[in-house]
Amino acid sequence: MQVWLDGRVMPVEEARISPFDRGFLFGDGVYEVVRFFDGVGMAMRLHLERLERSLALAGIEGFSAPEAERVMHAVMRAEGLRDAAVYLQVTRGAAATRTHIPPTGLRPTVFAFASACAPLSALDQAAPIAVVVRPDDRWHRCEIKTISLMGSVLPMLEAARMEAEEAILVRDGLVSEGSSSNVMVVRGGAVVTPPIDMDPSILHGTMRHLALEAARAEGLIADVRPLPVQEMLQADEIIIVSSKRVLAGVTRLDGRGFGDGEVGPVAHRLIRRMRDGVQAHLAAAR
Repeated sequence: MQVWLDGRVMPVEEARISPFDRGFLFGDGVYEVVRFFDGVGMAMRLHLERLERSLALAGIEGFSAPEAERVMHAVMRAEGLRDAAVYLQVTRGAAATRTHIPPTGLRPTVFAFASACAPLSALDQAAPIAVVVRPDDRWHRCEIKTISLMGSVLPMLEAARMEAEEAILVRDGLVSEGSSSNVMVVRGGAVVTPPIDMDPSILHGTMRHLALEAARAEGLIADVRPLPVQEMLQADEIIIVSSKRVLAGVTRLDGRGFGDGEVGPVAHRLIRRMRDGVQAHLAAAR
């Protein structure tokens, strides 16, 4: 595998990061994951805006968000990929020793790699997904896409023990988001999702944005408001959206079948509308 590290592409076996890197010692960094179809990043503008926001909120200097697109294309070319998910991580960098307050003038560590994914034609159907519902015990700054993900890993471990792929997190009786996704429900022809500026905040999901656009294009009501967990449990459909997965429909919840055990019709409509949007973007890019 070829990876990007600090300015160039190299074999992963040659990649070396200092043990004093603040990403390793403190989880002091941010990241993005972008899904590419035929070499074009899905919602790239939104990803770059979110990366810029994360870098600014984290106070990480020395790397400009627009540079990320060039890095991502470089690792895709190195791997000979057109349909892929690219992970890019920026840490504050390595200091001479471990100290909570970072010294000034650190050079950020930039790392990226690409992994093969299904082509655009695979977005014809929304995939089924099993989920669990767990308390949201994470910190209150989830609008920063930080690499400090222990708060997301722990509920995912619980989900895996129940043969589920995602955990939907709940705080004070309200759905916040998934461990690695945003959550939507369908009730009576409306698509409902929590606001990103709720308190505490949730991630500004790129697929959440595109799915809301798709819902409006399908003539559905896109209702952005607090979502009580009981309302979610009584919904017609529960939908999970994330950059790598794009969109999936919940068929199992807490070890039991949800609804009729099949992905709902609105989920299929939304992913096809999102696919059509990517196709239009690809055509314009050519």
